[in-house]
Amino acid sequence: MEAVVHTAKESEKHWREFAEKRADFVLRELRELRADELKALLRTVKEDNHTFEQSA
Repeated sequence: MEAVVHTAKESEKHWREFAEKRADFVLRELRELRADELKALLRTVKEDNHTFEQSA
């Protein structure tokens, strides 16, 4: 798999656009989950001490 890393003057813009597209995709996927699946996901996140925040 290839990775493209933007290091140009507008790289922050590209990263922000990517993060927005990623969030949109995740939201679409979450909307399709049933209530019990969402509860299980939330429980797993809490138990494993995860967050949905992006690390820098």
